[in-house]
Amino acid sequence: MISEKQKRNSGLPAWLAPLNGISGGLLFLSMISLSLLVILLSYSIISNFLTTEILITRFALNLPFCILLGFMDLWTINVINRRKAGGSNAARIAIDLTVTTMMSIVSTALINYIIMYGNKTIDEVLKNSITIIPINWIIVSQIEIYIYHRQQADTERRLGEMEKERALYQLEALKNRVSPHFLFNSLNILASLAYQDADKTNMFAKKLSSVYRYLLMTQGRPTVTLEEEMQFVHSYIYLETIRFGDTLAIETCDYTPYLQRTVIPASIQMLVENALKHNRNTTKSPLRITIHAGDDGITVANNLQMRKNVGASGTGLDNLRRQYTLYGKEISVTKNGREFSVKMPFVD
Repeated sequence: MISEKQKRNSGLPAWLAPLNGISGGLLFLSMISLSLLVILLSYSIISNFLTTEILITRFALNLPFCILLGFMDLWTINVINRRKAGGSNAARIAIDLTVTTMMSIVSTALINYIIMYGNKTIDEVLKNSITIIPINWIIVSQIEIYIYHRQQADTERRLGEMEKERALYQLEALKNRVSPHFLFNSLNILASLAYQDADKTNMFAKKLSSVYRYLLMTQGRPTVTLEEEMQFVHSYIYLETIRFGDTLAIETCDYTPYLQRTVIPASIQMLVENALKHNRNTTKSPLRITIHAGDDGITVANNLQMRKNVGASGTGLDNLRRQYTLYGKEISVTKNGREFSVKMPFVD
């Protein structure tokens, strides 16, 4: 398929999108010419009337009409496909063949009647017009094959783009978690805990290990279950709670009914981290984050206490939006004077 931008740049109507470019036009013209040549050769062989001169003459006389017929078939197929979304390819092709055949017979009969006006009866004109059916079927079949090929190529291109987007997202998520800043803070906390509480030190080390293990294990996976993601989020929350103490309050609502629904890896954790990055948290004004699961997805919300020295780049949210766009879904961002929330639909 051709993007809207490409269609505009080509200067062609939308229904001519499959012919965008010189190569597409030449291919289509070659298909029409080949169709006509096959019909003429078959007719000449069957009628034992094969001469080079007759073949060239008929080919030259009928080529413009077949090209016109081909464009009419292409326009008809495009209109049918736009009005009839979905359905099997077999049913779609059957409808295309039926409608284009009827239109080709009527248009051929009308042209013959105008040209042969007064020389032939209507019945004779209709009988002569039926000979267009095999030509039309060959043209329509080749148009369908060409469009199918373009659709397959576009599907492969989009799948490649999806894989690239997923890889970039996973790489970005991994880089963010393995950043020296995060690792430096975690190791500092771990070192200070070692002098205070051996059990807490051991637990902190295990949670830190589970965070990195999850990121490495999900690096090649486009989606994970909510159960897997929340186990990771709880480990991350534990680390940040130890770091910020009572200046941070994170509430996780019951999500057990949705454990097997799927989300993008590290998406919930990224929203929690964004809230910590862009908001102040003090003992008098703690940062409160809630994670809520519902039938329509996951919502992460926090009270607004914006930091003055942190720019709102929006890179994380933009990255997340692109990921959901690949699945035909959108995230919803709501911001007012008191609260900032992001709702993500489940991927499945």
